[in-house]
Amino acid sequence: MNERETEAYLKRIGYEDEIKTDRNCLEKLMEHQLCSIPFENLESFEEGKVPSLESCDIFEKIIIRKRGGYCFELNKLFYEFLGKLGFQVMPVAVRILWKKEKFPPMLHRATIVSLPDGIYYCDVGYGGPGPKRPVKLKDGVHKERDGEFRITVKPENTNGEVLVERRKDEDFLPILRFALIPALEADFEIMNYYCAKAPNVLFTQKRVVSICEPEGSVALTGDVLTIQKEDGSIETKVSESEETIRMWMRFYFGLEY
Repeated sequence: MNERETEAYLKRIGYEDEIKTDRNCLEKLMEHQLCSIPFENLESFEEGKVPSLESCDIFEKIIIRKRGGYCFELNKLFYEFLGKLGFQVMPVAVRILWKKEKFPPMLHRATIVSLPDGIYYCDVGYGGPGPKRPVKLKDGVHKERDGEFRITVKPENTNGEVLVERRKDEDFLPILRFALIPALEADFEIMNYYCAKAPNVLFTQKRVVSICEPEGSVALTGDVLTIQKEDGSIETKVSESEETIRMWMRFYFGLEY
């Protein structure tokens, strides 16, 4: 990513503050990205395509054409962007455990960022209930506006993988597992193909679009629009036409599709 592309990226996410390679700046960059670039699977679900993971193609799709993407696109672009800004970054392959009845394979991408005070898990490509801020990989509870996450760096029976759990009522339920070793781009190519083509994967079964907002979030799953407000209340709408869905995509997600 060159200087011109970096400037275009900053403009796309609306970031105008000073760039520093510290936690505060990292958190702001994540927030701006999550509130500006939607998570979406339209290329695989509606077009039947496998999204390209070539850096130039991802940049053209998300920054130039102002589309969104899913984890392999969003987190790769963010990883390269952070690296250009001077952050020490490492890509990791992740297991999504949330509400899974069977133990899942690694089918998600995220980024580890090393800062002077420790290492952080960063994820701008999980359209579900994952953490929306940098999570320090230190045993304990990480609190955000939208939830609490318990981190166990060296749990038993996880084959050396870090475990992240999310609070649900009085319990903590597993949500993420990953090893602190760099994943290879070739591995993500296989995961990407599987997520775009396997008939038993959510992304091939229904339309999934979501975006964060300063006061909540908006998600479109199939023909159901869910708006979560700042006070935690949820408004749900069901579309009866493709015209309404296209209008929602323009209004809530900035997608001309």
